[in-house]
Amino acid sequence: MTVQHIFYIPTVFLLGLVFGALISERRAGKMTGSGWAKVDSVNLVQRAVSAKALLLALLLFAGIFLVSHLFPIPYGAKVVQSALGNLPLFDKHPSFSSTEVHDRLQAYSSEGLQVYKRFTYTVDLIFPLTFFYFLYTLSRFVVERISLSNFLAKAGIALPFIWLGFDLLENLIVFTLLSDFSNKKDFLAGILGLVTSTKFGLLFLSILLPPLLLVFGRKSHRIS
Repeated sequence: MTVQHIFYIPTVFLLGLVFGALISERRAGKMTGSGWAKVDSVNLVQRAVSAKALLLALLLFAGIFLVSHLFPIPYGAKVVQSALGNLPLFDKHPSFSSTEVHDRLQAYSSEGLQVYKRFTYTVDLIFPLTFFYFLYTLSRFVVERISLSNFLAKAGIALPFIWLGFDLLENLIVFTLLSDFSNKKDFLAGILGLVTSTKFGLLFLSILLPPLLLVFGRKSHRIS
């Protein structure tokens, strides 16, 4: 199991919690025709995200994930891994020192370097964007339906943006290192592992926060 699957697989289970809560509310007759009542503590958006929009975002993300990770599409994960001689990509096995990063670059073949470089601005750009769209839609879906402080509401909406920023930064660093690996870039190579770890930490929070807010926010609402 790679570092990626530690985060992507639990997404399915956490989504079950969100959709299970939605179905429960429908069966209990606690929803109006336009969805849960909007809270007055948060006015970040004018129109609520529907369950249908959330489901479509999930299907888009799941479809891109399956195609890009399970099938040998051009510049997909399988093709890149094969071109690298089955050596791990930097986000699957982070390196935390400049020396280790440059040693790994030297071990890649010239063909592998080119395929990996194209991967950073093709498939490895499309997939995070669809994942971001799903996480953002999920955050809005939850935030619009429960009573939250402005801080928690804004944090829930902001986290997917911050995660995407670190993901794109990681891609930029990897692309730069691959483009001219003969000239050592110690600063970029040295921070690559930290950027990758921060990215996955933010991803974990982006996945975990909406279901937690939904559970505890709704409990609070019932008590009041």
